[in-house]
Amino acid sequence: MKVLYTTGEAMYLAEGGKSIELPSYRAQQYQATIEQITNNKAWKTTGRGAQFMGVAEMQTEEDVKPVICGLALYHDEFLYTLRLDASGGMYRRDFSEKAQPEGHICSGNDVRLGAICARGEDVAACVQYPNGQSHIGMYHLPASYCTEITGGDSVETAPSWTPDGRCLLFASCGIGRSDRGIAYSPNVLMEYNVHSERMETILEDEKYDFLAPKRDADDALWYIRQPYRLGEEKASFGSILLDVLLFPVRLLKAIGGFLNAFSMLFGGESLRANSQQSRDTKSKQKSEKDLFFEGNLIHAEQNEKENQRSGDTYPGLLPRNRVLIRRAPDGTEEVMAKAVLDYCLCSEGVVYSNGAHILLRKPDGSTEEIAKAKLASKLQCME
Repeated sequence: MKVLYTTGEAMYLAEGGKSIELPSYRAQQYQATIEQITNNKAWKTTGRGAQFMGVAEMQTEEDVKPVICGLALYHDEFLYTLRLDASGGMYRRDFSEKAQPEGHICSGNDVRLGAICARGEDVAACVQYPNGQSHIGMYHLPASYCTEITGGDSVETAPSWTPDGRCLLFASCGIGRSDRGIAYSPNVLMEYNVHSERMETILEDEKYDFLAPKRDADDALWYIRQPYRLGEEKASFGSILLDVLLFPVRLLKAIGGFLNAFSMLFGGESLRANSQQSRDTKSKQKSEKDLFFEGNLIHAEQNEKENQRSGDTYPGLLPRNRVLIRRAPDGTEEVMAKAVLDYCLCSEGVVYSNGAHILLRKPDGSTEEIAKAKLASKLQCME
């Protein structure tokens, strides 16, 4: 069995315990262009002269790093969606390990696509907008335009076709906006009949988020369930007291930071010894303990230790209350795996990622490792 997946930064094909990278030619060309532009104008925005004039710019790799947003098998190739800063697109690629020009489907400054799924020439994609909305759009290849089937102030994610191709499943949540910011309602599961154009809610609960729905050949519904959190936390008395007590310390740190910046601007040297080394060390420590997945903070180290204590043979980086469930047609539910980041169904069982490993859970309940992979998502099984 082969498993196609992405970590967001790159695409991989896993088989026999190993993963090989499938480079994106479009992403490589984009990065090369950005680097050339940056180098050409570097003299304007770097050095002591630029610091003195106040026009110095800080550019990091993250500012120009392409992001793989979706994967879908397509005949003997696969499709992927790519975000390049403010632009994006959908491309077609074979399984060669070499980076080579891909088949172009659509791209542009106004094209921002997320997760995708394909059935024949019909492709469903998450069409994303700068205001935070995300809707389901339908492509019929080779056409490069789409028809959106959802709308409103909402976020639709993770589309998937039913085995018979008659319906499309996806998760949806509403957006609430106020002067304090935005909040999201619990994710519910939706089903859209492409023939009757009827939309219905098939699973909802105000206590939980339901994500990544799929149906198997027996018409059972699979999905990821996690506790719903509003995302807006009220400040407790303890946190307010701590802020008051730490105010003098934070004030001194702010003054120190100002003096250090003043020294860097006019003297070209930092007042802090090994400041860059210290930042690199802190950044590395944070990246090892805390990770981000689709905008959500994952306390990876804490979750992994808890999963180890629970006796998991392959401890993952996700919390144990994020579970994969199979809901039979009669409504009975079974927890198939815990600490699940993403999954896909296959004839041998279910393949899932727990943030550290890609695993196969067989019908008899046994589990085996397919490959080690950090934050593997958008899994696609090739049998």
